[in-house]
Amino acid sequence: MKAIERMEQEVSGKTIDLNLLDRDKTTLFIIDMVVGFVHSGALSSPRVAAIANNVSELNKKTTGYKKIFFLDNHDKDSQEFRYFPAHCIKGTEEAELIPELRTKNSEDDNIYYVKKNSTNGFHSKGFQDWLKKYESEVDNYIITGCVTDICVLQFALSLKSYFNEKNINKRVIVPRNCVETYDGGSHDGYLMNLFALYNMHVSGIEIIEKIN
Repeated sequence: MKAIERMEQEVSGKTIDLNLLDRDKTTLFIIDMVVGFVHSGALSSPRVAAIANNVSELNKKTTGYKKIFFLDNHDKDSQEFRYFPAHCIKGTEEAELIPELRTKNSEDDNIYYVKKNSTNGFHSKGFQDWLKKYESEVDNYIITGCVTDICVLQFALSLKSYFNEKNINKRVIVPRNCVETYDGGSHDGYLMNLFALYNMHVSGIEIIEKIN
């Protein structure tokens, strides 16, 4: 069996029933589902747009749960623009959450909006403040959004390794139908998505097809 096929087998087929996860101990993370990565802008992607409905449905299923929406939000002179096209600049439409995820409950005490100036939201002050407050309360961390091989991968690995360093058993869960990356040049979206999922899988992160 080819290596690609073996990787596919290892990260495919599993599902989780949301009802089996304690609501009070579960948090949903939605990474960078902003206009600039989904609908318009230099880094927008049809592949990412294709998961918007899945992420939206999971967002609705988890009404009342703790949630963090990571929002890419850059200064005009951001260091990232040295190797990525300018994107999601503060105050522009690109930096806004996509309409599919905007809700009337945006001021809910359980919902946090964390702006980030790097690919890895783990390092943002907003998330670090949240982690200090809720780390002891949350056992299940569900990660969704884009892009799988950069922002999602970096955050998931940082989170899992953080708990490993402290020898704490926490579940980090990534549903395949709610993460995606882009096609472009030598960046093959299918392969990069699979490689990232496999990387997370061998690092102790639970890769599942979807959450029922």
